[in-house]
Amino acid sequence: MPSPIAHAVSGYVLSELFPLKARPFHQGKRYHWESFAAVFIAIAADFDFIPQLLTGERFHRGLTHTLLFTVGLSLVIGLLGSRFKKFSAQKLIGWTLIIYGSHLLLDIFTAGGSGVQIFSPFSDVSIQSSLPLFPGVHHSRGLFDLSHLVFIGWELGYSGLVLAGLWFWKQTQSQKFVE
Repeated sequence: MPSPIAHAVSGYVLSELFPLKARPFHQGKRYHWESFAAVFIAIAADFDFIPQLLTGERFHRGLTHTLLFTVGLSLVIGLLGSRFKKFSAQKLIGWTLIIYGSHLLLDIFTAGGSGVQIFSPFSDVSIQSSLPLFPGVHHSRGLFDLSHLVFIGWELGYSGLVLAGLWFWKQTQSQKFVE
């Protein structure tokens, strides 16, 4: 499964590609709170470990990894955020759907495990790609097992490629303003 590294990088990149406020790339003005919010939203689905720690019950990839929760959270953030009158509720809802939804999509493309029940509670079907992008993690081997180096290397490679892609995209966008 992707770690918070891959989820965070994906959230950051999506916030750059789909900013809440339109801003020309050549001006370089950046809203840091928007990046922080995107990273937080992109990893938020994995905060289900907290009740698991407290109760010992398995919560991971449960309710927080469903489309129902994604839509509900997006509605709450959109409606609360629009009260500040900086953004329309529709724009904020769509932005949150994209960024939070990226977490579910990345988890679907993970090797091993039982997949993601994104249609729960309406269906107990688990969705998992037959073409995984991320290697599975062997939690039973402990935190410092050498097999995790493969996973960490893959995550860093993914993050580097996605960030490099963003950099190249920004370069092409800024070139449009120079010409």
